[in-house]
Amino acid sequence: MKLIKIMMVCSIFVIAITVISCKKEVYKSRDTSMLKPPVIDTTTPPVIDTSVVIDNCDKVDGWQVAGGDPVLVTTGKKEGTGYIQGTIATGQNFMQFIKTLPAPVNTKVTLSTGELKFWFYVQDVSLLKVDGQIQFSSAADPDNKRIGWGMAGIIPTLKNGWNLLQLKFTDGYMSGDGGPDFTAMNFVKIFFWTADNAASNQNYGIDDIRVAALPPPPPVEIDNCDKVDGWQVAGGDPVLVTTGKKEGIGYIQGTIVTGQNFMQFIKTLPAPVNTTVTMTTGQLQLWFYVPDVSLLKADGQIQFSSAADPDNKRIGWGLAGIIPTLKNGWNLLKLNFSDSYVSGDGGPDLTAMNYIKIFYWTTDNTTADQGYGIDDIKVVSK
Repeated sequence: MKLIKIMMVCSIFVIAITVISCKKEVYKSRDTSMLKPPVIDTTTPPVIDTSVVIDNCDKVDGWQVAGGDPVLVTTGKKEGTGYIQGTIATGQNFMQFIKTLPAPVNTKVTLSTGELKFWFYVQDVSLLKVDGQIQFSSAADPDNKRIGWGMAGIIPTLKNGWNLLQLKFTDGYMSGDGGPDFTAMNFVKIFFWTADNAASNQNYGIDDIRVAALPPPPPVEIDNCDKVDGWQVAGGDPVLVTTGKKEGIGYIQGTIVTGQNFMQFIKTLPAPVNTTVTMTTGQLQLWFYVPDVSLLKADGQIQFSSAADPDNKRIGWGLAGIIPTLKNGWNLLKLNFSDSYVSGDGGPDLTAMNYIKIFYWTTDNTTADQGYGIDDIKVVSK
């Protein structure tokens, strides 16, 4: 009996060992942080640098500085392999950097869209006299075909060390001959003084001179068409429709009733609006609802004025050119200021626009009511 008990205990022990040995081993992940890997954002487009290099300042070739030869410094630069250094020596008070480019450079911008950018090193800002200029020319000359910026406005913004200057062309002054050809820039000059003769050598540097396009200004709302206040339409009162709108809470509807053939939308704005654009860069955008394009007569206009008047200080676009592009339903109109016709008084003041009028006809009197709509009128930089 004792032997049997011993044999039973041994059998149970062997079975237990077998079960344990067959159990799958579970290993912990080597990553014990319990953190998920970061999600890679594939929706944000990469930033692409479209600026145009004028001179990367990685060579002294062609550079002139006051008081001696330019030096290429390869430590502490802001871009590339080095920067151009000029030194006002002890007892002196003047510095200039000058270069005539070996070939004209097309900046790919205009007076209204560009800026000159470069890094400027100043050892001690407190020593600078509020005088001098930065000049950028297409005549290989500092006094012709030039745009410039006074150091008097720049020096107060500087700190000791490197400074990134971003000089908008619109803030520059132009030479009396009409200014530069931005498609063929070939000269840069930077000059300035210290208030007194330097008590010790003072080093100045420039690096990475380039022209960049200014970011477009945000859209400027002319009227979001979310209220009928101030709107006039032909044949009755305007209606605010709150379904099927393209923006906000509604759109303005006008109806050509049965037997009629004319519609207009008119509004004098309660306050002048600065569009922040020019005739070259501006575009009027609006949504225009047409129930049946085939009924429209190729006539009428869209007018935009700063005189609270459709016939003065105005730009406009003929509906004859717009109607062939329309489809039934909503249409987003994009009307370039540069494609418009301008009133004979010189056109509008784009910083103080205050009036819009849209008018047109059907080819025949309508046989059923026709509801037209406008929504979200704004100016954008194209």
